[in-house]
This record gives sequence, structure tokens and C-alpha cells, in this order.
Amino acid sequence: MITSKRAVSHAAAPPEEVSRLIELIETRRGFNLSAYKPTSLGRSIARRAAMRRCSSIAEYLNLVESDEAELDDLLSHVMVSYSTFFRDPGMFRVLRDRVLPDIIERRKSSDSRQVRAWTVACATGEEAYSLAIVFFEVFDGRPGRFDPKLFATDVDQSALAKARAGQYTREALGETDARTMARYFTGSGPFSVRPFIRRMVRFGEHNVFADPPISRLDLITCRNVLIYLQKEAQTRALQNIRYALLPGGYLVLGKSEKIRPEVEAAFEQVDKTWQIYRKIEGLP
Repeated sequence: MITSKRAVSHAAAPPEEVSRLIELIETRRGFNLSAYKPTSLGRSIARRAAMRRCSSIAEYLNLVESDEAELDDLLSHVMVSYSTFFRDPGMFRVLRDRVLPDIIERRKSSDSRQVRAWTVACATGEEAYSLAIVFFEVFDGRPGRFDPKLFATDVDQSALAKARAGQYTREALGETDARTMARYFTGSGPFSVRPFIRRMVRFGEHNVFADPPISRLDLITCRNVLIYLQKEAQTRALQNIRYALLPGGYLVLGKSEKIRPEVEAAFEQVDKTWQIYRKIEGLP
């Protein structure tokens, strides 16, 4: 009787084999995953093994040890390099209608007209470009008036390369409407972000809980990052974000994420649904 090969379960990977795969990533790619939750890493590894139709994590470990390209694919997979344009449209409406107008008013009465924003863990760039489009529209097609600087960072170099290329499938465009597609994209698959939007975003490699933060920011989006980190790493990331924000600056987390107790005194919540916070005035 001929039987088909059964892929490993998505549920979890054995701790000892997870440790070996993490060690491979660290020794061969120089990336330390100690800040990430072992349970989340185990689930990601199990999903990747199932995608490769491996019957066990041990079999997948053998594959990774002999295939450098698969090691890179695994690193991208555990970094959760997935997003879509305008993911959670309601959050972008709040940014457009409440957050950015407040930032602009504050800039009008300051010495600097430069509006600075940072997308943490930008993956392949969908959220960063979505934010750039919102900026462009809020500034009425004249973003130069406030000289916006949008930074987008990630630890995954392959994801950053895709972000800089600015080419996306229809699936990646998510809930983008026809008007937005016509105004800000070209092509019919892949779709390319128009150059005037691409020029608004600066992509770079950065680790939010290990590297010095970008400074003097009006807005930071750090969505669906903290949920994958251990508590100590969450705190380090939020402390860096606190120092990166100007007084009165805004922080956006994922819907299932919250400010850690160690830094909550520095923030007031301005939108509970979308987990949007504002750094309290008078704090460094």
C-alpha cells in the first residue's frame, strides 16, 4: 500500500529542536532570538516545517542544516514578515482624522515644521507606505510644507529589500480601494508604489529592543511586535520608544497589545480600540 507523507503538526516544536534551530540562526546569521517567546518561535517553526511537508521537526532540522536558503526563509518566517496595505482601516482613519491634525497643529507653533514618524518592524513595507499615503492626503498633496520624514525599520534584510522595491501582489493591497490604487500604484500585478510615495519612506535595518532608537519623533507605529517578545524585551522596546518620542508624540500598538507597567506612567491612552497612546507633556 502506498501512503502519502504526512506533514508535522502546526501545534508546537519540541524545545530541544527549537533550541538547535535558534542556535543555527544565531551562529550562521548572527541574529539573537533570545528576546522572543519560545512558544511563539516553536509555533512558527512548526508551521514552516509543515509548509515544507516535513514529517517531524527533526527532519526539518536536517533540512535547515543542509540548506542555507531554507535557513533564510525560516528567519523571515519567525520574524512574521507579513502585512497588507491599510490593515485595520479604522486605525488609519483615526490617524488621518485625529492624530495627524493634532501633530500638524503642534508643528505650526514650534520652531521646526518637520513631522517625523517611525514604523517599527515594517516587514515588507505595506504599513509604512500606507502611512505615507495618509500623510500625503492629510497634507493635501503638498507634504513638503511640513517636510515629513518617515522611517521604517526591520531586522530582516530580505524583507527590507522587498520593501524598497515597492512591488506588491493584489493580495498584499488588502482593503485598498480603487481610487487609492489608481492614484498611488501603477501596473496590474505586480502593483508598484508610485515614486513620489516611495521617496517619502526611508527603510533601514534596526532592532527596536537592542539598537539606539531614532529620535525626536511625532508618531511611532509598533503594531503586533510586542506579542512575540518576552516581557523583558517588551519593556526594553517600549523604553526605547518612549525616549524616541517627543513630548505629546503618539504611539500605536496592535489591538491585542498594551503598554507595559514599567512605562505606562509616561503615556495616556487616547484610543482604546486601536491602542493609541500619547506621551505625556513635560516628560523627557
